Amino acid sequence: MKKIILFALIGFFFSSCATIFTKSRQSITFSGIEGTRIYDASSNVKLAEIGSDKTATVSIKKKMGDKELLAKKDGYKTYPFLLESSFNATTLWNILFWPGFLVDLGTGQMNKWDNTHINIEMEKADSETE
Repeated sequence: MKKIILFALIGFFFSSCATIFTKSRQSITFSGIEGTRIYDASSNVKLAEIGSDKTATVSIKKKMGDKELLAKKDGYKTYPFLLESSFNATTLWNILFWPGFLVDLGTGQMNKWDNTHINIEMEKADSETE
């Protein structure tokens, strides 16, 4: 019985409203030209590739700041864009239990991605022949 109470208390103290009600990752949908690849600009890791339906959906971990992404496709200019982060209003429920703010801050769930559908409009690269 003591173990159950201990686990319940640990769960209570290490949970918070945004952690309970929202996920740590958020789905983002990209639309654009088939074959366009989406990369994380800071790590150059490929996140998604737009398929034949002209969309790609990927789950991206939330964080405190904006995330810079790059869209690349052969024959087109690289298209940099921001995935903007904003305050998650669910976090305000932590007023009832203030240490929850620290948990949400640490897990990144204090924020959410604003733009969950991004239309990528790429420009053709200049084909200069010398």
